[in-house]
Amino acid sequence: MKFNWGTGIVLVIIVFILGMAVMVFIAFRQNINLVHEDYYPKEIEHQQQIDKRKNARDLKEQITIKYTNDTIGIGFPSIFEYDKLLGKILLFRPSDNKKDILLQLALNKTGKQFVSTSGMEKGKYIVQVEWVYRDVWYYFEKDIHVK
Repeated sequence: MKFNWGTGIVLVIIVFILGMAVMVFIAFRQNINLVHEDYYPKEIEHQQQIDKRKNARDLKEQITIKYTNDTIGIGFPSIFEYDKLLGKILLFRPSDNKKDILLQLALNKTGKQFVSTSGMEKGKYIVQVEWVYRDVWYYFEKDIHVK
């Protein structure tokens, strides 16, 4: 078989088509993790989220989040009646939303809640705490690195 410019063009086209097919195949196999699946409703709630953050910042005493060994300790200010707090704690994993952990607020008598990190993977988590007290909503978050 004689190799001429026509054969070269055909080979280039075939290699290009095969390369594109491989790229399309790889692209469809990629896992896409969105921060939120429902961006539009989250955007509408954005001002409410800003208000919740401001309410938490305006407290005389701030919420505390501490990571030690295998436990995350969340402490609430003493201005609250702990049995009247309702809310949730989200341990948000930015790199993989399947590893997020959602917990209901369940404070002890001293206004603290402890979360074990023994089953969690190492890496960055964002502890997001949202609660309501006497019809006022609050939101606080802090980054931690589980080791």
